Amino acid sequence: MDDIKRRDPRKEHILRNRLHPQYDEMAVDHDLLMSGGTNRKNPHKQGYLSAEGIKRIDRSGAAVAAAGVAKIQQDQSLPLRAIVNPSNYIVVFSDSDSAKLTVLDKDMLGLAHSLADDGTAVVMINLHSREDDLASAGADRALALDAASYSPDSWLAILQTIETELSPKHWIFADGTLVGGDLARRLAVSLGVRPVTRGKLYAEGTLNCGGGDGSKSVNRKLSRILLVEEQVADLIAGFITEASSLDVAEVAGVIPKVTDLGGVAVDPADIPLAETRFILSGGNGIRNWALFHQCAQALGATEGASRVAVDNGHMPRTTQVGATGTYVNAKVYIAVGISGAIQHLQGMTTCETVIALNTDANCDMIKRADLSIIADSSEVMQALVDATAGGKGELDNVG
Repeated sequence: MDDIKRRDPRKEHILRNRLHPQYDEMAVDHDLLMSGGTNRKNPHKQGYLSAEGIKRIDRSGAAVAAAGVAKIQQDQSLPLRAIVNPSNYIVVFSDSDSAKLTVLDKDMLGLAHSLADDGTAVVMINLHSREDDLASAGADRALALDAASYSPDSWLAILQTIETELSPKHWIFADGTLVGGDLARRLAVSLGVRPVTRGKLYAEGTLNCGGGDGSKSVNRKLSRILLVEEQVADLIAGFITEASSLDVAEVAGVIPKVTDLGGVAVDPADIPLAETRFILSGGNGIRNWALFHQCAQALGATEGASRVAVDNGHMPRTTQVGATGTYVNAKVYIAVGISGAIQHLQGMTTCETVIALNTDANCDMIKRADLSIIADSSEVMQALVDATAGGKGELDNVG
């Protein structure tokens, strides 16, 4: 019974009442923990204080850009965490195909540093090269594998070589992903280790993990192999790392048991919103939903929706994007007829490129977008359908 996460009704009551005298004390660095053990972002922590002392939320993108410049300037003055001769290692494995680090990648690096002491080096292994600065994210050592083709046997052989040479204290993988989750379980079997799965929150040497019952969670002692989810730990802060290359002995030729026959066509409707890389999302501004579905099919995009579109019965609840729906991490996010409520913008914060199509040039989604089109949605969607007519209906450059 001690492993079951218990709710604190009094604390929940205080956190729901910002006028309570103990609210500020309990709300510091606090994210909302739902009854099922799922962590949610605290909306009261978002935004900034203006010169007048009023809390504002900037959705124009200017504050984000300024914060990025400020972060670069800050990183240049931060102390360097240099580990010349590591006494131990913690390995973080990322199978994301994004050129930028994902939220989960940064969370896993944060967890690694929570588990590391002064002599432990954090190693990040990527299947693809990264454009992001690994030093500011917390990678002491970095290794990029050859991911030109799907080769789990070769990748596992490399991980086993790293295990033999470095004997890491912990291996950290993303749970729920095809490659990372599969390799983690393969490695666990080869090492005879029982992994910890569905890790949601690290605290005091344990991981709070999802249980078999979706409404419950359990605390698990740390294992050598950890499979975790987003928000498992805080990001690193106050220092930067070397991010130097990791030298690993060459792995002898491995006879693959899996032959990569190349890519196959996948119905975008079958890809979960949280995993898809290309989303066409519709809102209340759409007047021709049949054309919207036709456009998504022509582009090869997964369909998303705003809460208003879902509440009005135009789209199923599973397609809702936002803080009250699904958090997405797409490479390209096209918002059609979506004004940009704060809950919706929170759900698409980590999308790389946002394209907004709307008739209101002053709406918040237009301010957030990297590219805006001020026009009637039906005309633009029809033009997209006509432009892709006769083709495969897919954007090959969107992975």
